[in-house]
Amino acid sequence: MVYIKKVETRGFKSFGSRPVTVNFEGQFIGITGPNGSGKSNIIDAILFAIGENRPRMMRVPKLSGLIFDGAGQNPSTSARVTITLDNTDREISVDNDRVTLTREIRSGGDSVYLLNGKKIQKSTLSELLRLALINSDGLNFVPQGMVTSIADKDSDEKRILIEEVVGVAQFDEKKEDALKQLDIADRKLEVAMAKIGEVKKKIDSLEGERNDQLRLHYLENERNNIKSSIINQKLEDTKTSIETNNQLIIQLSNEKIKLDEELNSINQQIKDVETKKQTTLSQAIGGASDELLDVQINLSTKKDQLIKLENQIEEYTTATKKINDSLPYLNEMLSENVKTANQSEVTINTLTETLTRDQNDLDKLNNNMKDCDSQRNKLRYSIIEEEKLLSNINQQLRTSFDKKNKLNKLLSDSNAKKLILTEKISNNQKKKIETETVINLISNSISKLESLKSNQEESLSYLHDSNSKLATRRAQIESELSKAVDILTKANQQVIKHESKVEAAKEITSKQNVQTKIKSIVDENSVTGYLGGTKDLFNYSDKYKTALEAASKRWSNAVFVEDMPSLFKVVTLIKKHKLGRVALIPLSDVADFEKAKTPKNKDVLGSLADFIKVDPKYLGIKNFIFGDTLLVSSAKAGYILSQKGYRTVSISGDLFEPGGSVFETGSISPLANLFFDSKSLSQIKSSVNNLRDSIQKRKSVITNLNSKVKEMESDQQTQNLGITKVTSELKNLQNMKDRYLKVIEKTTKTVNHLNNQLSTVSSIIITQENNLLEVDNLIKEQKTKVDSQSSLDSQKNKLNSLDDEKTRLSTSIDELSETIRNNESTVTKERGNLEHNLKNQKLQLTQEITTLEQELKDKNEFLNTSDQILADLKTNVESLTDQEKLLSDESRKMKPILDALDKEIKSHTKNKESIQKRIMENTSKSQNTENNTSRLSDSINTYKNNLNELGRNKIMEYFSGAENLLLELDKEYNYLRTRVNLLADEQYRDIYFGYKGFSERKNQLQKERIAIVEFIEGIDSEKRDAFLDAYQKIDKEFRSIFAQLTTRDDGVCKHENCPPGRLLHGDAWLELDNPDEIFSAGVTLMATFPNKVPRDIVICSGGEKTIAALCLILAIQGVKPAPFYVFDEIDAALDAVNSTKLAEILENRTSKSQVIMITLKDTILSRVDNMYGVYHERSITKIVKHRLKENKPKEMKISNIVKD
Repeated sequence: MVYIKKVETRGFKSFGSRPVTVNFEGQFIGITGPNGSGKSNIIDAILFAIGENRPRMMRVPKLSGLIFDGAGQNPSTSARVTITLDNTDREISVDNDRVTLTREIRSGGDSVYLLNGKKIQKSTLSELLRLALINSDGLNFVPQGMVTSIADKDSDEKRILIEEVVGVAQFDEKKEDALKQLDIADRKLEVAMAKIGEVKKKIDSLEGERNDQLRLHYLENERNNIKSSIINQKLEDTKTSIETNNQLIIQLSNEKIKLDEELNSINQQIKDVETKKQTTLSQAIGGASDELLDVQINLSTKKDQLIKLENQIEEYTTATKKINDSLPYLNEMLSENVKTANQSEVTINTLTETLTRDQNDLDKLNNNMKDCDSQRNKLRYSIIEEEKLLSNINQQLRTSFDKKNKLNKLLSDSNAKKLILTEKISNNQKKKIETETVINLISNSISKLESLKSNQEESLSYLHDSNSKLATRRAQIESELSKAVDILTKANQQVIKHESKVEAAKEITSKQNVQTKIKSIVDENSVTGYLGGTKDLFNYSDKYKTALEAASKRWSNAVFVEDMPSLFKVVTLIKKHKLGRVALIPLSDVADFEKAKTPKNKDVLGSLADFIKVDPKYLGIKNFIFGDTLLVSSAKAGYILSQKGYRTVSISGDLFEPGGSVFETGSISPLANLFFDSKSLSQIKSSVNNLRDSIQKRKSVITNLNSKVKEMESDQQTQNLGITKVTSELKNLQNMKDRYLKVIEKTTKTVNHLNNQLSTVSSIIITQENNLLEVDNLIKEQKTKVDSQSSLDSQKNKLNSLDDEKTRLSTSIDELSETIRNNESTVTKERGNLEHNLKNQKLQLTQEITTLEQELKDKNEFLNTSDQILADLKTNVESLTDQEKLLSDESRKMKPILDALDKEIKSHTKNKESIQKRIMENTSKSQNTENNTSRLSDSINTYKNNLNELGRNKIMEYFSGAENLLLELDKEYNYLRTRVNLLADEQYRDIYFGYKGFSERKNQLQKERIAIVEFIEGIDSEKRDAFLDAYQKIDKEFRSIFAQLTTRDDGVCKHENCPPGRLLHGDAWLELDNPDEIFSAGVTLMATFPNKVPRDIVICSGGEKTIAALCLILAIQGVKPAPFYVFDEIDAALDAVNSTKLAEILENRTSKSQVIMITLKDTILSRVDNMYGVYHERSITKIVKHRLKENKPKEMKISNIVKD
């Protein structure tokens, strides 16, 4: 605990320019002395040392007033105060058992602060002391007038006092900082949202263009995919065709081999037939002469030659005719081929030149397009920048209009406030006049009531003397009567007690007899289904007998039957024999009855049913009677469980019904103990009656006395009531007068305060009007800037013109590109036709014509020489025939055989010619196939080049209708090319990434805003919780201290509900005016002083107000204790009794805090540890010390501790 050990001054106020030291020993320090001696200057010195800078708190007009003025001698040039604090507990963050705080101020007003002799900044020192709960702003110091000031505070100011204790300011500072951050976040968010809106418009504008561009890229990609698919399909088809041709060539080659083999076979057959013919001739001639044989052989040979020659001539003649027919056609085809090739070359050359020109034109158009796009992009960027600038100006303009609206609202609010203040001033002035009138009326009433009160007091004095004599006599008789009544009461109690026991015994005996009678009647009438009573069915240990009898009291005379028919039979017998009320339980209705679930509790021994032995078939009866009751170890456990809804009974027989609302205890005594001698009871009753008669006589005497006393008391009471009423009215009128006087004072202050507020509001209105004028001027300037942004329209018009130019260029480019593609396609086709068709056809035709011409020449030469050869052969054949006829007739017989062989030779020769023709056709077809394969191979290379140009790594599968789809895509592609902004995607990405950045920034700002709002809500919640926590603690402490301070030792509470001997004390408490809005409402101090009604302390007397306010101060200090407290005459308005109780409270506080108190009351000074006397000597304050021991003053040992 930090406490003040010593205060040293030099040149400070009235202590003079010499050093003065005050050693504070003990925890309860008293300071006293005459008025004006300088007692409060000790408090001022302590305040000055810990850093107080408000002159009014130290009762000077300015800080330089703290310097000793010299008292008519030499004044000091500076004031210096040092206080030494005990820091054994290290509550001040300085590693030293003692801490010295020094402050010196010079006449210039500058202060120097020292901590343990070293300079320190005031802010650092204040923070160290604040952490140790030492603060001049709090309730460490209670100067003169503070108690009265707190008593006169309104409810809002009292709430603020509690807020200062809680430290609400730190919450408000945090909230204010958070609100500033929230305002900044809102403005940043507003700017971000505005930028996002602008960027979003641009994104929306570019998104369509970007989609067109992406669509164009997609179309281009799809077109290339489909083109590659078509070309690849053609490539595959061409490969298939080549493969087919290769197979055909192989097939033709195999076929030619077969034909060659067939030709060789036929040649061999012809040779074999000719050999056979020669052999036949040889056999036929046999023994003919050699000449005939030679003739016949020669004839046969010549005939063969003749046939061959005739056939060859016929063949050559036909072939020559065919050649002559074919050559003109072939020459015509060749001529046409040459003509077509020449035309194709001309076409190719013309198209090539056209392509060169078109490509140059296309390059120019593309360059123009690039220039146009460049200009459009620059212009678009310029427009965007212009729009940004215009948007910023518009945003500024909106901000200015918002500011203007706010200023207009503030101005409107200020004017309204001014009007309200004016009206309040007028109302308060009227209120003051009306209150003064009421005060005059009250003063007249007070004078009249004081006169009436004097007369009533004289009459009351006479009645009081007469009544005292009668009261003395009555008291004597009442004393005797009281003793007799006590004896009579005790005797009656004993009689009643024994009579009740007798009745209980009779009842139990009667019930037991009923069960016995029922059993006897049932046996006599042979009633089936009767089971018996509780004692017949249940067996249990004597340990639990008391508990079982207590729990089953309501079923003690119950009997049990098998079922409802049995029950009706027994009921009939009971009524017949008039046996009274009997409980009947049918086993059939309770057979399935289950006992209640037993809770897990160490005090629960189990269900009471568990401690009873019974035949298993009667288990339902046992559970029905005992199953809802728990057997517990003690009455306390039974009561606790009954509060939870259980029926419980202890072993000793204490029974608790569920809810604890019914409790039964005691034991059932044996019947023998209930009966006693009836004669003795009669004698006691006779004595009691005699005593009752004697008492009745005494009461008659007292009644007469009471009648007289009551008459006098009635008169006295009437007088008392009159005096009380007059006194009360006087007090009320005086209080009312005081309140109205305070109302006038408060109204005057209120009017002055309202006038000050009105002056302030008027100044604010002037400032707001000037600010509004400045905003209007700013708006005009911003509107001028907006109007000056006319170039934006011209730039947009220029952009539209460039868009039209781009459209025109795109159309031209597309048309020219289409022309170039068509021409390139035509050139490619023409070149392919020229290279692969015309030239090959020309070569083939030339070769074929040359071959035919050579063949025609050879055949013509043969035919030219064959006529002579034919004539010679015919001549030879005729000559040899004649010669052969001459030589032998036998040769005629062999002619049919030779003719058959000749015919066979002709057949083979014809087959040979057919095979030779097929061989020629095979050769021609094979040549054509090879030429076609060559052309297809060239096409493959072209297709591969085309695929390479398309650059497709993966080729999509060909599908039916691809060519038609390509035509549709080409149309859309060519349409879009004329309208697409080729930089749209790039521009979109740039703006989108900017938008994304803005969006992320917006999200971040929103998160920051939400966090700030949550932080503010948390601060508000924490602030409210802290306030309510402190409020409740202060309220509790306030109630306790008020009760202590207002306890009266000279009287006890007479209230009928109060326990005997309870001391009478007041009650006080805090009330929130509006618990829902605690920081906009006030806190009211309510108090009930002994024998008075509850009321707000505002309407209490001055002394009562002081007590309540002082209790509030002590309550606040008790909730937030400081290491030391300094009080300056807080007991000035208290009487001796209240001062004594205050001293007791403060003395109890010294166990935790040091108390330094300036007082003039002996009741306080008698309890302090050390007392310091303060007095003046030649205008200089001096101090003497007086130690008290065991609360008894000893001889004063005066030591002037003012050092030279």
